[in-house]
Amino acid sequence: MDIQTVTIPHPNLNKRDITLLMVNGNIDILSTEFLIYEARYGGRHGSIGGKTSHAPKAFQIAELYRHLNDMGLDWRTANEEDIKRIRNAMLCWDLNDNLSEEDYPYEPISRDSMNHKLNTWFKFYKYMEKINEPFDITLTTRKVKKYRHKRLLDHLNKRYSTNDEVDYIDSWTLKVKPSPKSHTYHALTRTEFSKLRKHLRDIDIVYEMIALLMVETGLRRAAALEAKENDLRSWLKHINAGKTINDVIKCKYIPKGGDEPYEYDLPIRTMSEINENYLMRIFPQRQYDYEKRCVRLGEEIKNEVLWITKRGKEVKKHDINEAFDRASKLMGRTNKNITPHWLRHTFATWTIMDVAKVKGIPLENTGTTPNPLLLLALQQKLGHADAMTTMRYIATALKLMGLDLNDGPVKISLRTFKRDKKAQELVKDEAKIEFREHFNDDYFDVIKYAISRGIVIDDELVLEKH
Repeated sequence: MDIQTVTIPHPNLNKRDITLLMVNGNIDILSTEFLIYEARYGGRHGSIGGKTSHAPKAFQIAELYRHLNDMGLDWRTANEEDIKRIRNAMLCWDLNDNLSEEDYPYEPISRDSMNHKLNTWFKFYKYMEKINEPFDITLTTRKVKKYRHKRLLDHLNKRYSTNDEVDYIDSWTLKVKPSPKSHTYHALTRTEFSKLRKHLRDIDIVYEMIALLMVETGLRRAAALEAKENDLRSWLKHINAGKTINDVIKCKYIPKGGDEPYEYDLPIRTMSEINENYLMRIFPQRQYDYEKRCVRLGEEIKNEVLWITKRGKEVKKHDINEAFDRASKLMGRTNKNITPHWLRHTFATWTIMDVAKVKGIPLENTGTTPNPLLLLALQQKLGHADAMTTMRYIATALKLMGLDLNDGPVKISLRTFKRDKKAQELVKDEAKIEFREHFNDDYFDVIKYAISRGIVIDDELVLEKH
């Protein structure tokens, strides 16, 4: 069985794509119907799914098709034991559902990843049941409670509030116990981000500029790719209108899982830097190379393409993923690669840290209720937030603050710091937040400040002592 995927515009949703399966050269009709339906109703509470969720769901259905085909089956003839065999092979489990890695020549996937696949497969079968398509499998389910909390922090009450609305939903018994939950998000210190920027710049400056936009605005990868050139070029107009380099302007974007535009805060300093390093110096030539490439390949020339690689190719989501993977390896990361979504968590964590510093909010003594100012800041910056996510970002901030206080890998040597202008700019931004109206650029010594804060280790002094 030859299975390929193809991405086309969604037939019913404006400005949305849909990924479909091609089986032996033909569109697979039934999975197409399911994937189109999921894109429209597969989001939270039956809403439109996220802009990029169509692709992984198609890959998961393709994965089911391939595994069943290898077993001499298809989705119509498979039974629940066949799906369980596939599940156990992915988890490297034996027949008794115990981990048995020595029996498999590969690493097991996480339990959460397995549950994501099982959830898609379950929905696929339920949809086929809904449209009266015959199949042999009997889905064994159990009813589980799903609470919709009405009050702040009701989720902390194990008995649950009488104000909660309770739904009972079907859950496939093949689903496994979730992976242990982390109490923090993946986020970077400012020094780590400085190192990431450097390696992305070495790969291609376009990836550095995208990363800068994401970490300064909290935009997801898809929204950052849709940033408008005119929004980024207008920084001088705002300066002439009386704004300062540290002010922000409101820009519109289409959020995940919706068609109505939201607003995000775009710092003027970010606009200025992207203009100086990319739009003014590099973009015109790349735009010309992009148009030449489109003509050569017979592709449509898009008028609003902003992010272009040095080969004249429009930057796609997978290009950013590959750049982050390479940069992570260059940073010495072997287990957990930095992903683009880390930058959204980093932005939110930095927001918590900055607001706490400016407003004098002690994060260490948060208790079980986040300060309303922190909750409001995240709601404004991320477009959404609740008490639980705010508490998790506070925990992440405390973790980063702890890292900044030890002698771990987040430190930077003096000699490296003197050469790295981007790192100096980040530290200078920290000082502006700390001193606010008392900051004076004429008297500020970034090196002395970085050493006093413990961000920089004076390796020259260390060598003298030895």
